[in-house]
Amino acid sequence: MSEYPVRRNPQKLIGAVVLIVVIVVAAYGVVTFWRPRFVVYTYSSFMDWGDEGAEAVLERAFAPFEEEYGIDIDFVILSGDANFIVSKLNAEEANPIADVVIGIDNILVLQETARNVLEPYVSPNLGLINETLVDSLDPEHYLTPFDFGLVTLVYSMNKINTTTHPELANLTFADLAIHELASALVTEDPHFSSPGLSFLLSQIAVYEKILHEDWTSWWDTVEDDIDVEEGWSDAWSLWSTDPTKQFLVSYGTDPAYSANYLGTAPDTSIAPLFYENKHWAWMQIEGIGLVKNGPNPNLGKAFIDYCLNVAVQQEIALNQWMFPVRYDITLPEVYDYAIHPDEMSILNTLFNSTEIASNLQDWLQQYDAVMIPG
Repeated sequence: MSEYPVRRNPQKLIGAVVLIVVIVVAAYGVVTFWRPRFVVYTYSSFMDWGDEGAEAVLERAFAPFEEEYGIDIDFVILSGDANFIVSKLNAEEANPIADVVIGIDNILVLQETARNVLEPYVSPNLGLINETLVDSLDPEHYLTPFDFGLVTLVYSMNKINTTTHPELANLTFADLAIHELASALVTEDPHFSSPGLSFLLSQIAVYEKILHEDWTSWWDTVEDDIDVEEGWSDAWSLWSTDPTKQFLVSYGTDPAYSANYLGTAPDTSIAPLFYENKHWAWMQIEGIGLVKNGPNPNLGKAFIDYCLNVAVQQEIALNQWMFPVRYDITLPEVYDYAIHPDEMSILNTLFNSTEIASNLQDWLQQYDAVMIPG
């Protein structure tokens, strides 16, 4: 055997060096360009009603969080509403994909199917928001308030107004039961739509707590006239294109949206319900929740905290067309056309959460018995 090392083939040596360089460069590329994935489940219209579109808004609002934690946020926009999101979370319960969820509201969180997939979390930033919103959404903190709005009836002033229909100033369910108005009303299915469920609960609250009458009687009267669409987007589309559809179950910020879109005074107005010399509306509070056994629980908690920062909350008014939950956010001028919570009596206060939770399924079954042909 030679006492000297065997001379290596220079071509093999160069090849080995090249291979090492490729591996190092590739590894650097993975470290540099691949970042952990953080998953947020939400609904299809999330932050998507502004002039720029959701992608630009989400980038501006959440890029600082991505940079701080070295992650990429994947907003998984699901085609259904919050009910569908909850169903998906339950289907994935054994192996959760999402870290947090945005869009479950103060009614849906009362249901066991929603609470089953959420982990309670008390954010240190709760002091930045109205305590009433925290208690009204979920005092057990399965959800943290993200935004809120008032569900009411809106109408197009190009089709109807207080001159032609003076009852619009002080509208009642008795007014809406008249064929002319009932056939002009578009609402949403309470099984699939948050505003649709809010409207059903509004009607039940008025009849049970104010009028002390059988609430199903109103639905018996209007069942052949009223138009019930599956979701809010479908209802909005029909109302905005069909000249015979004058009323829509929607949000009290719609006139603000109209003013912003037109650049003038709005062509949409509000007809809140009127009883006991007060105007009433239903308050919907949307929350952000930590998914139980999600992949990144600590990051999920930090994300919930971040959603209460100004960077996110200041985007809500003109992109969600809801109210931010922080009380120190200055609202755009067009919100002068919206109805504000301090201007309305809140129908939710007529029920307590236990009453809604224990009766909701029965109410929906009674609604189906009237509205779904046998």
